[in-house]
Amino acid sequence: MARNPHFFSQLAHVEVLTTDLKASVAFFEEIVGLDVTGHGDGSVYLRAWGDYFHHSLKLTQADAPGLGHLGWRADSPEALDEVVAHIEALGLGEGWHEGEQGHGRAYRFRTPNGHACEVFWEVTWLRETGTRGSVFADRYASNRRRGVCPRRFDHVTLNTGNYPADKTFWKGLGLKNPDEIRINDDLPPVGGLFTVGNLSHDIAIFTDPALQPGEGALNHVCFNLDSREEVLLACDWFIECGYRLAMGPGRHQADEGFFIYVDEPGGNRFEFYAGARLVFAPDHGPDIHYLKDNPNDAWGNYNPWSGDGTFKPEHGSFRRQE
Repeated sequence: MARNPHFFSQLAHVEVLTTDLKASVAFFEEIVGLDVTGHGDGSVYLRAWGDYFHHSLKLTQADAPGLGHLGWRADSPEALDEVVAHIEALGLGEGWHEGEQGHGRAYRFRTPNGHACEVFWEVTWLRETGTRGSVFADRYASNRRRGVCPRRFDHVTLNTGNYPADKTFWKGLGLKNPDEIRINDDLPPVGGLFTVGNLSHDIAIFTDPALQPGEGALNHVCFNLDSREEVLLACDWFIECGYRLAMGPGRHQADEGFFIYVDEPGGNRFEFYAGARLVFAPDHGPDIHYLKDNPNDAWGNYNPWSGDGTFKPEHGSFRRQE
């Protein structure tokens, strides 16, 4: 039997550091509409109604906002052992820990530019009952139409001081690279999208000129909605709740997602989007995009990059990895 050419099955969760845990939890529970599924050790765990595991978002109190870690589920128990051996051979491993709420024993590592990650196999499949339960057998929680009401966790976008090193690392783990961002064809690429399976991307990675090689940062975390209409309704709801849109509405040229961005009170940027393309062919891409054509917004409303690749901070949100 042919084996999957990758070690991971999916991006299972993200830990985000917040400077105001109470306010961040209120934002995601009351305004975004996520369900709180656990508490402990200065952290709160949440997920969208269409997520299956115990949590997809972990919020942790910290002195500065940014990325805590990315949580990857291995493709199998055997794949977990294999990816640990692969990472240790690269010298990027940090060792095992006994797990936390929602998953079992996990192996921690860092990317070449310092983004913290962990990989595990054992997970808690959380099927809600009572008022959170659903009459649909394939829903593990009901869609109670609260707030923005995203269906599921979608992806994370990271910034890096050395994109080529990150590209080599993630492709070495078997992720596909359906889209690539360039200044021109005479220079190395400055960004790209990477996916384990069929999503347009599980992670996006872009060069930040303010970062040095070996440094990484969080740009934003994304949740997916069922339709563009729901994204537009989210615009109204955020404004009604006193929040301004950081960017959007617009449509990404690289992946076609219809999007908005909002900054949560703990200091991090979140995206809510719908309609991105799916990629099924194992040998697809990468499709090439150029900064001058504004791959972030096909409609031309916001371009955080000038034609020479210089970042315009008024149109971005880079959170340094501590």
